[in-house]
Amino acid sequence: MSLGDLYDPLRAHLSDPYPFYARARREEPLFFSPVMGAWVVTKMADVRRILRDGRTFSSANTLRPYAPFPPAILEELAKGFPQRELYITMDGEAHRRLRAPAAAALSPERVTAAEPYITERAARLIDGFAKDGGVEFMAAYANRLPVDVIARLVGFAEEDGRAFGDDSRAGAAMSMGHRFGSEEERVACARAFVRFQRLIERYVTARRGEPRDDLISDYLAAYAPGEAALTDDETAGLVGLVLGAALPGHITTSALLGNGLLRLLSQPDQWRLLCERPDLVPNAAEEIARFDTPTHVFLRVTTTDTSLGGRDLPAGTELAVCLASANRDEEAFDRAEEFDITRAPQANVVFGQGAHYCPGAGLARRQVEISLRLLTERLPGLRLVPGQRIEYRGTLDHRGPLALRLQW
Repeated sequence: MSLGDLYDPLRAHLSDPYPFYARARREEPLFFSPVMGAWVVTKMADVRRILRDGRTFSSANTLRPYAPFPPAILEELAKGFPQRELYITMDGEAHRRLRAPAAAALSPERVTAAEPYITERAARLIDGFAKDGGVEFMAAYANRLPVDVIARLVGFAEEDGRAFGDDSRAGAAMSMGHRFGSEEERVACARAFVRFQRLIERYVTARRGEPRDDLISDYLAAYAPGEAALTDDETAGLVGLVLGAALPGHITTSALLGNGLLRLLSQPDQWRLLCERPDLVPNAAEEIARFDTPTHVFLRVTTTDTSLGGRDLPAGTELAVCLASANRDEEAFDRAEEFDITRAPQANVVFGQGAHYCPGAGLARRQVEISLRLLTERLPGLRLVPGQRIEYRGTLDHRGPLALRLQW
């Protein structure tokens, strides 16, 4: 069997895909996966080329599901916002115009201004379980902090924050690459996605009449003037879709936190070193992201005949750009398969690269750094509960542990 026929990203290779990625980089760095319906790109040089060249490698198929949605899903999704093109599926000037407000809303200045709240909220969550001697980390912390932070920035009332987290997490499962257990589960996720959209719509309508210092108000100010011909519902739909594309980024941060604690505590010498040397927190956050990248693949499609990895590719060829493999490429990193928090920060593709670089990267990094600092200070005796089986979210775009039991 070819590598492409062996590749089973949501089952056999979900828990630990890295040995397979290493084999692919050695034997067939560009291979076709029938499961994904795309050529999988595993080498850093090829990944960087694709991400930097939006003219040749378009983002138009970024949100394409692996398989077409069945009628029951389409029926539920039709109850939400009308289909509009999103900036993450655009290229060139259209992409730059619609992405700019999203990037401005999560600027370094805004992230710095949010740091006191992130620190206060993280400390309060730790206070909630610090005396218990054990915790399921994902439910008690990793899935909560990023939701609270983004909900605060967006402007959601506290009572809407939990619903936002639950529904946006379910809605994100509608994107490509999620492994569903049943048709009923898929329908439930579609319904949750529509609820998520309607929550955003309610806030968009309120902020149009009474702007505040939050992301929704910023987006309205940026997008509404250029969309003067739109009705109120259409404007709400536009802003809601922009937010709907951006807000599930909290799931990436949750995965980063889970992957990071799992990796650090699986190598206790690295955890002890971090506790002894808090100056290594930024390095550790970057190494966590490089070594176990939450977003494994982005889809791209060629706009013209081109060549890549020694193969000729006609226009319309779909590519699955494997960020997780690229970040362990031996030709890009010394000791690439070794987790080392003393590693000097080095350019990677954790959050993409080029025009589509993730605008929320700074916010995600800051949350991981603050979390590591507080956890090493407050709970230096952290360790994994022995014998637990780690299962991962059945998706390639937010890969992280479903549960992680810790004790001290």
